[in-house]
Amino acid sequence: MHKNTKLRLGAVASLAIAAIAFGALPAQADPTTPPFPTLAGAGSDTTQDVVGGLTTLAPTVVGSWNAVGSATIQTKSGGPAFQRPNGSGDGVYALSMSAGAGTGLYNSVNIAGQLDYARSSSGPSSSYVGSDLTYIPFAIDAVTYAYNGASTFPTDVPLGDTTNDGTVAFTLRNVYNCRVTTFPDAAGNDVTIVPLLPQAGSGTRSYWEGQVGLTDTALPTCVTSRNNTVEEHDGRALTGAGDIMPYSIGQYIAQGRYSAITTSTVVERRGNAVLGKVGTKSPFSLTGTTLTLNATFPIKRTVYNVVQTSRLAETAIANTFVGGSSTVCGTAGQAVIKSYGFAVASNCGVTSIVGGYRTAK
Repeated sequence: MHKNTKLRLGAVASLAIAAIAFGALPAQADPTTPPFPTLAGAGSDTTQDVVGGLTTLAPTVVGSWNAVGSATIQTKSGGPAFQRPNGSGDGVYALSMSAGAGTGLYNSVNIAGQLDYARSSSGPSSSYVGSDLTYIPFAIDAVTYAYNGASTFPTDVPLGDTTNDGTVAFTLRNVYNCRVTTFPDAAGNDVTIVPLLPQAGSGTRSYWEGQVGLTDTALPTCVTSRNNTVEEHDGRALTGAGDIMPYSIGQYIAQGRYSAITTSTVVERRGNAVLGKVGTKSPFSLTGTTLTLNATFPIKRTVYNVVQTSRLAETAIANTFVGGSSTVCGTAGQAVIKSYGFAVASNCGVTSIVGGYRTAK
């Protein structure tokens, strides 16, 4: 049996065990409307499923619209249909326009008051100064590279650092900076590496660029998002032997449990994707019979729900997101977060992380 196949089958077996341990997790994709929930949110693909699970703890209060689905969504009774926000940056931008920032127009539609929060897999951008938005942490995710499991791509690639970026060492930094461009197949022939990035506006894209030393404005020639059609955390994009892409470990775990989460939004979209180790660190830990995020994985990030700072004291927002006893951070919320493959943030519910409105995608 091919070593990559062994890795994938082992992960699948563990995921199946985890599914039995946790049981089915009820959640919805876009809220079934009407009636419309009090709070409407959109944005990050990374956290769409776990937040969808959290909405079931207060289904009439909070609703979450997925990153991908119908072209337009309607979030409020009598409100306009507008383009679905896809990704963290797009979600925070739409929230900003909903709050009246900039033109107040989102893709030429006035969406004033149509969003109450945004899902974001990244913190506030230094490009947007101010304290108009509060980024409320709730979970910890980790990101690694996914490769086509039908190929012989290395199963353990170090991240690299500034001291070896100028060498030809096989590191993720060198791969994404086009300094290492091939690997040998089973016959010893060179396979060209195709480093993929998710769609523009993705928080995972910007986070990964930061890890490997890239910027959107100056991407190396070997790096592609295939005309911006590569959706984050969708392993079906790995069609070539040399394709690799960043992948949320939390999303990967949840997708592996799709058959047990029969009423949820989780879709099995891993395709041939296999997650690689980074510096010998596995993406997964096995606690008893449950596959979980490896707490010692070197590439970790906090994920957030973003609200207008001026609305923090509103009952629905405070009860849902703010503080350790909120719907999201309380005992039931923590159980949901873990069951979707994430870890609970130690600062879940704090309101000290602020940023300005996002006035461009």
